[in-house]
Amino acid sequence: MKLVKDLITSELRGRYSDLNSALWVEIVGVDGITTNEFRRELRDNNMRLEIVKSALFRRAVKDTSLQPLADKLEGPAAIMTGGESLIDVAKLVDKWLDKIKSLKLRGAILEGEFLDEARVGGLSKMPTKADLQARIVGQALSPGANLAAAILSGGANVAGALKAMIKKLEDGEQIVKKSA
Repeated sequence: MKLVKDLITSELRGRYSDLNSALWVEIVGVDGITTNEFRRELRDNNMRLEIVKSALFRRAVKDTSLQPLADKLEGPAAIMTGGESLIDVAKLVDKWLDKIKSLKLRGAILEGEFLDEARVGGLSKMPTKADLQARIVGQALSPGANLAAAILSGGANVAGALKAMIKKLEDGEQIVKKSA
């Protein structure tokens, strides 16, 4: 029995030791079809749900950034990882909360910090890494775009005036210089 536990612990250590973020959910009493659909969507988004025995998980992640989460686990626990970030995982879980009534967020480790049940619900409301990068790029490009628009608008006014003068000359109209 000890050999089996050691093998499982070693496997868990290999899977979780390098991670600094994970989501702990409770998922019980779900029918097979719904479970398969949920896991399929997780797989499509490079995410994973794994039911682990708390004691073995604690042994596997001892002295890693997931240890605070492991210390809070009770009984068999469902651990979710993957995606671009933990926020992506939380957003997907939030989408499924209506479909799976027994799905419940219990806690998380986000970049090494433990979030309890009261705080973990806010994860799905946070912007993802891609959202933040898009905002930063937009803010960085905004002054340049405004400057280019200002420069080009002056040129457009001059070009419009030149076109009007050319049209008048082509139509044979006299261009009279007004004196100030």
